[in-house]
Amino acid sequence: MAASKEPLTTSEMAHIMRQVLDLRLGTVDIAPDLEVAGHGLLETIASMDGLGMPTTASTAHVSVVDNDGMACAITASSGYGSGMTIAGTGMLANNALGEPELNRLGLHALKPGTRMASNMAPTTGMHADGSRLAIGTPGADRITTALAQVLWHFCQSGQGLQEAIDLPRMHIRHLDDGSVRIDHEQDEALVADLAATGLPLHEHPPHAMFFGGVGGAVRHSDGALSAGADPRRASATAVG
Repeated sequence: MAASKEPLTTSEMAHIMRQVLDLRLGTVDIAPDLEVAGHGLLETIASMDGLGMPTTASTAHVSVVDNDGMACAITASSGYGSGMTIAGTGMLANNALGEPELNRLGLHALKPGTRMASNMAPTTGMHADGSRLAIGTPGADRITTALAQVLWHFCQSGQGLQEAIDLPRMHIRHLDDGSVRIDHEQDEALVADLAATGLPLHEHPPHAMFFGGVGGAVRHSDGALSAGADPRRASATAVG
């Protein structure tokens, strides 16, 4: 076996381990037929030529602005899937009961009919100068922290929208054992700033999917249109 060009770092190895374990826990371990699930997993890996592991992309966001200043932001999620579609629409219904960050009290703890919480935060904004913004992201409980950081960079620090989206992110994470740590993307300046918090730090590679996939569109005060897409997930922009 030929040696790789560069040995894996500890953080890269941990990232790979997490991908594998997430896939097993979220797909194979809960499958009604483990043999079928196992064969399906092997076929998926073979079709990818061993280049990587598939990741869940069950939440999508679209941001739109037009020449007239209308702004719309839509976040849609099928979660882990309910097995149903909404009549006449073809849209998949979510099964939020399978999302632990929305069920802090445990499964089936809420009374039937109780409205559940949501992390989704599609956002629109306007400025006195006539500019309009539509923005949002998938990312489970990282949605609000991802949006807060991008909006801070864009609205308060003066970066362009794409630059604000590209900058490294962090997320305050509450673990099952009650401890708190800061998950962050690899960046020396960011790590130096976070060290002052005194909290444990956990590093992810740059532009890790864990930190969401922010998408935004802007109509500027002069009428020009621009958009930004997140390199952390499959994304695209179109201006016309």
